[in-house]
Amino acid sequence: MELPAAYIRGVQDMTREVLSARPDAPVVSPAKTSARTPRVRLALSRALYRASCVVAPAGHRPA
Repeated sequence: MELPAAYIRGVQDMTREVLSARPDAPVVSPAKTSARTPRVRLALSRALYRASCVVAPAGHRPA
């Protein structure tokens, strides 16, 4: 079973946060963050919205 992208990204972010608190942690540049994340999040939210429109009761579209 594949894990959702948001869960995997959340685990990666939390791991980085936890490891950055260690005294021997390397310095990480803030510019190293991925620009891909917003595109993935946007694509996923659009797909979820389309799926919710398909399963919504007749005459009621999700907000």
